[in-house]
Amino acid sequence: MSNDVKSEAALPARLVSLRAIGPAALAAGGVAAAFGAASCCAIPMLLGGIGLGGLGSALFMPVLAPFQPYLLAAALACLIAGGALLWRRQTCGSCGTRVTTTLTLAGLVLGVTLVALGFTYG
Repeated sequence: MSNDVKSEAALPARLVSLRAIGPAALAAGGVAAAFGAASCCAIPMLLGGIGLGGLGSALFMPVLAPFQPYLLAAALACLIAGGALLWRRQTCGSCGTRVTTTLTLAGLVLGVTLVALGFTYG
């Protein structure tokens, strides 16, 4: 027998659980960073569209404006890594549940949308 077993059953439970939550955690981190980057300019504009522009500008712009490039870079790094891990998990056959995969993919799409808004209106 070979010592080079690569099945899910041979891996420790901790490693399997980390492999399952990795893409979701990176997608969540990317969404959080993208929200911070979009909070500088895009979200106050959206709040202004519904009549709360002063509130959005007063809360978000002064605090997050200096950090927008760093937040955009962190969001892109997290979203790219989360997408790569999700793609790798799908191609290797160690798929998570359908709900987890769908929620992770939705988080990646939301994060990319927020990064695009933050980059465009920043």
